[in-house]
Amino acid sequence: MMKRLIPVLFLLLPVALFAQNAQGPKDRESAMLKKWGLSDSQVSQVFDIQKNARLTVRQDVVQLRLLRAQMAKALLPASPNMQDVNGDIAQLAQTRADMMKTLVGARVQLRQIIGDDNFPAYARFVMRLHRHGFRRPANFGRMDHSPAGGMAMDEPTGDDGNDDIAQGQ
Repeated sequence: MMKRLIPVLFLLLPVALFAQNAQGPKDRESAMLKKWGLSDSQVSQVFDIQKNARLTVRQDVVQLRLLRAQMAKALLPASPNMQDVNGDIAQLAQTRADMMKTLVGARVQLRQIIGDDNFPAYARFVMRLHRHGFRRPANFGRMDHSPAGGMAMDEPTGDDGNDDIAQGQ
């Protein structure tokens, strides 16, 4: 029994050691922000702004999907009620505008906190995290690859509603 356990231990030891040294995306982001001189409260403000914007955008994305489905349903009859369709189009436009206001407002707040000099580097960092889907060793095996510290800055193009912060530049 012990002879079988030794090879397993040798296989698991590097994984355990690597997992102890691995930093998550939020930790790397926090370290980068602190390197630029942000205080702990400013770092938490950055994360709060991102969280609130992300939640609002997700709600807007759900609303957009619902409106598109309503419009598709309204267009099914041979002679659709164009008043309903036009109402859905107006609501779609309003929801997109609300989403853009949320994203631009968050971007302005983040730029004020992080600073004009550091913001482009921060945007690239968040974009890189989104592009790779947070598939770092610390997250190996996670079933959902939703962002933990990033933020959408443009109308989502995928099903998950997540784009990167740099697209709004």
